[in-house]
Amino acid sequence: MNSCLRFISALLIMATLLAACSANPSLPVNSPVSIEDTQEEGQTLTIVNPESIDSNMQTEQPSDGKKYQIQTRLTDFHLLSSTTGLAWGATRNELRLYRTEDNGATWTNISPSSSILFSSNPEFGKDFFFLNKDTGWVIRNAISSGEAIILRTNNGGLVWKMASLPDVARVAAVFFLDAEQGWIVTEGDYRSSSEAKAVYLTKDSGATWKKIMSTPIIAADASARLNKLPKTGVISGMSFTDKNHGYVSVLEAGQPSLYRTANSGVNWSKVEGWFDHSKFTSCSRFSVDAPEFFRGNTQNGWVPFGCVKEDAIKYQGYFTEDGGASWSFVPFSVPWQQGDSAALATTFLNRREGWSLHGSLVYHTTDLGANWSLLPQSAKLSEIVLEYPNVLKVQFFNSQLGWLLVGQSDNNRSLLMQTMDGGVSWQVL
Repeated sequence: MNSCLRFISALLIMATLLAACSANPSLPVNSPVSIEDTQEEGQTLTIVNPESIDSNMQTEQPSDGKKYQIQTRLTDFHLLSSTTGLAWGATRNELRLYRTEDNGATWTNISPSSSILFSSNPEFGKDFFFLNKDTGWVIRNAISSGEAIILRTNNGGLVWKMASLPDVARVAAVFFLDAEQGWIVTEGDYRSSSEAKAVYLTKDSGATWKKIMSTPIIAADASARLNKLPKTGVISGMSFTDKNHGYVSVLEAGQPSLYRTANSGVNWSKVEGWFDHSKFTSCSRFSVDAPEFFRGNTQNGWVPFGCVKEDAIKYQGYFTEDGGASWSFVPFSVPWQQGDSAALATTFLNRREGWSLHGSLVYHTTDLGANWSLLPQSAKLSEIVLEYPNVLKVQFFNSQLGWLLVGQSDNNRSLLMQTMDGGVSWQVL
């Protein structure tokens, strides 16, 4: 009798265990699934699958839902409209590119093929450029003795096409005026003896490229270097106002310089007197950023530069109101920047309105930097900056909407934040 009872009890226990194993319900179809990358986490994105995916696309899409969540490290972003933006970063040499059209509530993975390896993180204006949510280019610099690869899409990343630039040391800047015409500037390795520059032009959306200017490594005489970009110096960025007129900023012999072209990049001349070193004799060194012309107005633009003293930097700028024909120096009455946010230049939305971030402190101007007001300090931004002290990038699309990217000192984690009241309050996207 006792053995029968023991047998029945064993059967009941086994049945209970089997029921428990099968009691875990399946997730609803639209329930987000978490896919974590424990190596490089930080930003949590809710991914929405695109309507159709090209065979070259690589995603971590679970098979049982249209939405899923990831944690990833972002290294750059770009706002395209008041609701649409791009964010990206390279993880294990694979570019992971995402687009949102609802202010960061959901994202679409529009990454190119994972078989194209990236040795560094693409930067907007340097080796990454998008005109709108559909049309964009990503450049993979040459690895070892290979060639630079230019990826392009005209349907929002559903399909990526590829072109190449052989024998290119490093792409320094890229700019597209429209969906057809664009330029690439390359330069040699500044750590070696060759810093030769070259300019490439495309008129077919990047399918083919023509070298239209090159600086000779060894010139037969001085005339061989006339009407060209300088052989020495590091290029900071490039911008064009129309099909003929463009500008390139260069840190040349340690000082900011500006070069311009009036024939689509074939010939270049230095803008003489643009930077007056005599006004900044107390600066130990300088930095210079890319020339920028404000959205919707190619007559108004500016070039930011930084004056470094010991471990602090102060950003100021040269502004133009006539498409670059003349430039005016504008000093900024903001504090000197130190620490992890020192590399972040002031940003301007238009000729009047701009912001300057100093850690969790946000300064705002509406009179071209003549006066700056310290905005009320955001408790959320102050909290986040304690854990993510590197203020990497800020961009405003209008007077109210802006994005901010912050990261940790080890560069393994980052967070993307948003303000919808002009920089007063911030939230993690």
